[in-house]
Amino acid sequence: MNTSTRSPSLQDAASGSPERHVRSAGSWIIVTQVKSNRLVYFTDDPDYQPVMEGDWYFVSQYLGDLPAAMTLRNCWGWRFNGGVFKDVREPEPKPQLERLLDSNRRALLTLLRDKISQARSRFTATCALGNEVRQQKLLEARQYASTLTEALPETLTFPMLDAIATARGISLSEAASLVESRHTETLAMLVRTERVREHYTQAIHRALTQDDMVRLRRELLDEVLPELSAKFPFPASTFEPEDWQKPLSETHQAHEIARLRTQLREVVNAVRSRLQDDSAYIANDVVSQRRVKLARALLDNGGIKPDDLDFTLLEVYARGRDLSLPDAASELLATMRQADEKLVQTEILKETIQARIHSISTLRDIQAIGVDLQAWSASATGTKS
Repeated sequence: MNTSTRSPSLQDAASGSPERHVRSAGSWIIVTQVKSNRLVYFTDDPDYQPVMEGDWYFVSQYLGDLPAAMTLRNCWGWRFNGGVFKDVREPEPKPQLERLLDSNRRALLTLLRDKISQARSRFTATCALGNEVRQQKLLEARQYASTLTEALPETLTFPMLDAIATARGISLSEAASLVESRHTETLAMLVRTERVREHYTQAIHRALTQDDMVRLRRELLDEVLPELSAKFPFPASTFEPEDWQKPLSETHQAHEIARLRTQLREVVNAVRSRLQDDSAYIANDVVSQRRVKLARALLDNGGIKPDDLDFTLLEVYARGRDLSLPDAASELLATMRQADEKLVQTEILKETIQARIHSISTLRDIQAIGVDLQAWSASATGTKS
């Protein structure tokens, strides 16, 4: 083995040009960190070989196409497990206008859903198994109507119709007519509202400009089932540009503060949960604290185990990762330091946003905080905002 070839370095990765590698199926040499799957270098040079003294890297051979987006300049943001490449770089944030349109689209879909739900609420069953009861009532009403033209068994009974007729002091015929009338009215309402829902759902998804959003919102409030708009808590609240500086009422402000605080709590919890891979295990934080205490004791003692401590927890941790006890202690403490730094960062950001939430006074303040929370959540979870 030729040991004169130098090992890959940051300078190699920074200065290498992706155009020097042909993006076609072939044989590639992939270099990753031995303690992780982080990719640090790749080449199609069959004679490439790192120096033999290196112990921090792991060299693999890969046959096939490399990801088109991976270059020597950005390969540090990729992971390779021996067979699959994974891009773990932070996603590019959407432009502000696109984020605003997405937010408005979600708001309009919610408005549409609320209107349809309110229109249907008057016809919704109020008790458990109410829909089954209605089906039975309709069946009996139609069977009773058939007795007027067909010879049905005398043993046929109508307990549901009898209950209606007795409670209202009407005849079975009138009870049957009442059930049929209610069914016809319900069906007409479902057809009407479903046409509205289908039409506006597609229109909202097709909207590409803020003007489209404003027009659709106006139609949903003023033209679609307008008698229901007055029942909304804040029918005049809008994110139209001319209203962004309008002062909030005390009630509206209180509702928005409560909602934004809940959203902030969910984002912070989601970010922090990623710092604890074993958080599903009960008392895992106690185990982690003991393991950290052992790691510190070991390193403070020059890598030698003190006789008065049981190092089983740390030894199991080291064996599971194929590390020496000192290396396991160092890795564990480094991981804990990173987690502590992340906690501090999230706490500072949480307090900053919480202060902004409590000082909101206009719709523009609400929109700005919402955009920031979405961006924070997307950057922390690696998803698109």
